[in-house]
Order: sequence, then C-alpha cells, then structure tokens
Amino acid sequence: MTQPLRTALAALALSFGMGLTGWANAHAVVISHPPVADHHLHIFSAEGSRVLDLICKALGPKGCPPQRSTAPSTGADVLMALDKAGIRDGVLLSGGYFFGSPEVADQHLDVAKGMRDENTFIVGEAKASCGRLSAFVSVPPLSPDAVAEIHYWGKKGGATGLKLHLGSARFDFRDPDQVGKLAAIFKAAGEEHLAIVIHMQTRLKDYGAEDAKIFLRDVYPMARGSIIQVAHAAGSGGVDDGELAALGAFAEAIAANPRSTKNLYFDLAMVPDLFANEGKIPASPAHVAALEDLMHKIGLKRFLLGSDYVLGLDLKAYYANEQSSLGLNAADWRTLASNLAPYIRSKSARHCTVAR
Repeated sequence: MTQPLRTALAALALSFGMGLTGWANAHAVVISHPPVADHHLHIFSAEGSRVLDLICKALGPKGCPPQRSTAPSTGADVLMALDKAGIRDGVLLSGGYFFGSPEVADQHLDVAKGMRDENTFIVGEAKASCGRLSAFVSVPPLSPDAVAEIHYWGKKGGATGLKLHLGSARFDFRDPDQVGKLAAIFKAAGEEHLAIVIHMQTRLKDYGAEDAKIFLRDVYPMARGSIIQVAHAAGSGGVDDGELAALGAFAEAIAANPRSTKNLYFDLAMVPDLFANEGKIPASPAHVAALEDLMHKIGLKRFLLGSDYVLGLDLKAYYANEQSSLGLNAADWRTLASNLAPYIRSKSARHCTVAR
C-alpha cells in the first residue's frame, strides 16, 4: 500500500468517527513480526482512575483525548491484550505521579499515600503475572516525597524501575532548582539499581535540543549506569519539531561518545502516529522521514517498541499500523520487534497460573 493511500484511508476512517481501532478492526490486521515485548503499558487502580479523571477534566480534550480510556484495569487485562497480539512480555508503568499533578493541587490529596498505594497496586499486578510483566513505580518529580519513595521500593523489592513524567509535573529544564531535584531522583534510582522510563517532553512551546542537552549534562550521569528509556522517542507521542530537535541532540551525544551513553534507549510508544492513534499528536510524512533518519543515526538497537496501552487498545491493530506508518523495511522492523530492554530478564519457565 502506498503512503498516500494509507493516509487517505486513515483520514476516511477518522471522518466516520472510527479512529485507529475502528479502522483496523474493519480490515485484515497483519503484523509481520510481533514485538517480543511492549515496553510502555498503563493500568490504573480504582483510585488512580478517579484521580486521572480529575486531571483529564482539568486538561480538556487536548490533554486527555476522550477515546483514551481512563477506566480501572488490571495486569490480567494487559496479559489478554498481549496474548491476542502474540507479545510475550510487558512493562507496567505506574500512575503514582498523578497524585502530584498541578491539575489536582486544589483537591488536597495525600500525595505520599496516593503514590505509595498506586505503586503497590502496580507491583502486585506484576507479581501476579508469572514473570511476564515488569513493574515501574512512579513519583511526581518535584514532590518532596519522591526520593524517599524510590529508596522504599529499592529496599522492599518488586520494582524493576521508575517512571517519571515531566510534562505532567510542568517541569522546566531551564529552572536549575527543578533540574537539581530531578538529578537527585536519578541519583536515588541509580543507588537502588532501578531502570528509569522518563517522559521528557515538557509543556514549554520551545522544548527541544536545549532541554535534551541539559538532561545529558546535569541529570543522566547521576543514574550511575542504570538503564534510561526515553519515552515516546523524546516526545509525547506523535512526531513534532520539539521532539525531533531533542532526539537530534541525543543523536549528537551518542555519536560523540557512544560509551558514556551506552545505557540510553528510546521507546516508540504512540510513535509516529500517522494514523492519529487514539488522539495523540499527528505526524506529517516529513516528520516521519526525519524520525527515521535519526533512528538510523542513533542505531535501531536502541529503540524499543511500546504502545502506551490503556484498557481497550487493540495491540495487534496498533502494531500493524505502527509498522506501516514507520515505513521501515522488513529487516529493520524485525530488528525493532526483537529488541528487548536489558532490564527485562529472560523468563523461560512460568510456574504459576494467571487469574482472569
């Protein structure tokens, strides 16, 4: 199928209100090679779902597209979605950071308790998955309780890593005080040998290369060798100028010193979004071409497939469309599909039964 025809079909589907999932379910869905793992998945406890709904009401449709589910969900829901798509492993990212969101500051939530409970929920769901799901706890990056929460999970066990969402926190890389707090969080995660998934794109309109350079200079080294996964290829889902500028800065740093940046990876959750995947930022063909160029400069082995899954997303349809939208050849897609983050341990034996 040619690129213009793919784009036209996507537009036609959207004009009928079908969206990505509706379009894909109405056609034969084929993934030449399913990914071995989905590196970016979300589930929510009942309380996490309630708080997320409050955040979405404050942000409006642009912040939380209405077709994206915020309903409570479980690890069993994720496993069923993975099984349908032929995917073995998954990474559960906690919404513990919701409780420190500026959008719910007027709710006077107990941030420490809220994030602890949500993190406990995520870890428990991962433990019940027979080793297929890895748990990443989460903290609001500007919370005074963040470092203590990281050390708690480092000592308690059960968590593979830490999820950070800078956009949600209205983080600003140009504020030295905020950068210092983020550096302390990276230091704590490194001390506890936790991998980090970080949503780097901030809400600043001029987010881009300058922010990535500050991160690489002042924050990344503090993690002491932990694996760092930059979510959405340094964007927010979709492809835009800010993401490409930030990813370009990463490409330059990796080329200049591949050894010191060897622990850097990038996930492709809701990227490139040429089919307007569930309301995320759309990507133009020119933006996708620039993304592909940067991916090859950085090296495809550093890119991890992920979906930004929430309840109801058809992963088979999602990955079929992502494969088509990226425009990579079959060999390059096989490389992406076979990439597995180093923090996911090989689990050949499954000696438990998952309750469903």
